[in-house]
Amino acid sequence: MTRGEAFLSELQTGAMVGDGAIGTALFARGVVPERGVERMNMLSPSVVLQLHRDYVASGSHIIETNTFGANLPNLMKYGVESEEEARAIILTGSRLARTAASDQAYIAGSIGPLPTVDGEPIALVRQTALFTSQITALIEGGVDLLIFESFTILEELAQAVAVARSLTDIPIVAQASFGPESCTADGASAEEVAFSCISTGASVVGANCGYGVESLVNAVKSMVSCGAPVSAYLNAGLPERVEERMLYTASPNYLVEAALDLVDCGVRIIGGCCGTEPETIRLIAKSIAARKAPVGGSVSQTGPAKLHVKPMPRVSKSVPVGPILVELDPPRTLDVSPLIAAARAVKNAGASAVTVADNPLASVRVDNITVAGILQRETGLPVIPHLTGRDRNRLALQSAIMGAHVLGIHSMLCVTGDPVGMCQEPNTSGVFDLTSVGLVRLISDFNAGHRMSGDCQTRFTVGVAVNPNVRTLSGQVDKLKRKVEAGAHYALTQPVFDVEKLEALMDALDQAGMSIPVYAGIMPLLSARNAEFLHNEVPGIVIPEDVRKRMAEYTSVADQRAVGAEIATEMLDRLAGRVHGFYFICPGNNVDTIVRLITTITPRQTRSEVARP
Repeated sequence: MTRGEAFLSELQTGAMVGDGAIGTALFARGVVPERGVERMNMLSPSVVLQLHRDYVASGSHIIETNTFGANLPNLMKYGVESEEEARAIILTGSRLARTAASDQAYIAGSIGPLPTVDGEPIALVRQTALFTSQITALIEGGVDLLIFESFTILEELAQAVAVARSLTDIPIVAQASFGPESCTADGASAEEVAFSCISTGASVVGANCGYGVESLVNAVKSMVSCGAPVSAYLNAGLPERVEERMLYTASPNYLVEAALDLVDCGVRIIGGCCGTEPETIRLIAKSIAARKAPVGGSVSQTGPAKLHVKPMPRVSKSVPVGPILVELDPPRTLDVSPLIAAARAVKNAGASAVTVADNPLASVRVDNITVAGILQRETGLPVIPHLTGRDRNRLALQSAIMGAHVLGIHSMLCVTGDPVGMCQEPNTSGVFDLTSVGLVRLISDFNAGHRMSGDCQTRFTVGVAVNPNVRTLSGQVDKLKRKVEAGAHYALTQPVFDVEKLEALMDALDQAGMSIPVYAGIMPLLSARNAEFLHNEVPGIVIPEDVRKRMAEYTSVADQRAVGAEIATEMLDRLAGRVHGFYFICPGNNVDTIVRLITTITPRQTRSEVARP
């Protein structure tokens, strides 16, 4: 029996554990990204070898070669000039993996998608040649199977699998990366990916990386009935920019729970992707081998009690945008009617204004400034579009500001924007000509009439974000001070689940002599799963362990949602009088709970004057 045959036979007996990330794990061990991950096979072989050994020691039954991007167009960015040099990198990577694995683990030759050249996909004939070269070298290096990873275009993945099957009969694992709707960037469903790859020769189909853990889990679950073994390589949530570094912050325990859920559904290979390291794999391997029974409970579904908010002495009577704001997301489709209905519902409940996010989590939505104009026209409610520096250059940002003014928009929220790495569109890059501070300054210039000749003076109030969910507040206070100096009028916090953190922020602002109005972010949790997802995968949101445990005490999603409303009500009660107002955030534009929460605030807290700069 060959190693490949043994691998397929072992898949029939139960779940196997793969390894974790190579690139991000090597970066954590001091490898410089600019030198090229795959070139480390030649430049720092001992570091690569030790990482492989650590994964084997952690319980990996399968380890991947450090060859994901070992194709010539990618390697040329790091100084590689010939196919022969690329072949040497692949052969060395295969040898390092074999040395580490010995007979304890199978070796999977890793192959990723091809890069674009001058913004355009590589021609099909050239694709075939490049995949042939990489696969041939991996086979020569003695890998036991091939694993295709992180493909976002089904046609390219199917082409790569077909090329591989024409060259070898060893097992092939074909994995795609999926967006928030469990579709690839070119619109293929998980089922379409599975059946297409099986038809072109894949032995195993699955998913890796992508739009966070939840989207991967949903995609993989829909593949289980496709007729082939299924694999899932989980990344550690979505990346968060921290001091110019992209970090993955999902906890290992969160990934373990997702792994166990997938094994229960019949997934045969569980591994890690970006942000995971040997310790994560050790916990996954240990947990798969020793299952624990879930716990449950029950809770009544009574609505929140009437809330009597204490006075808000912190600021003057003049309010920039009113005390109750509600964030809505623009639609993913061309139908804006549900969004209009949601805006009308929160207006009738007593909201002062709604905000409209700008392609939240780097996902494609209807243009939010267009949506803001429609909502304001249809509902008469003031609408505040978010403006990020991620998607538009300086020229387009000025056009967007002018367009908002023409539509009758009177306030903008300036934010940096979620990392473009979350985006599943191919060949997408972040612009970031301006930071959030730069955006504030740009709008302030328009307000002062300094940007254009003629009648181009605007009258926007400018909002900004501040995050109390950090270990040290000095950085947040300093940045907020720069925003205020640039012209910001009010600040909205990330969702708050820890009153002490919010109070610490307010005290720090007091000590810094900053009297800017602050709105506390309130996000009712929808379920225990929702709480874990937000905590582990959404940058800037931190949900304390006791809150997550409180949600997880109950098995019914309806009960969990009732608890989420209770927690939000408690936050309102405790924060009243400490902040200027409340900023309600409703995932999925599910405003029912928000409407109930708004009605708990007495009318005298919903009246305000609107200040203009």
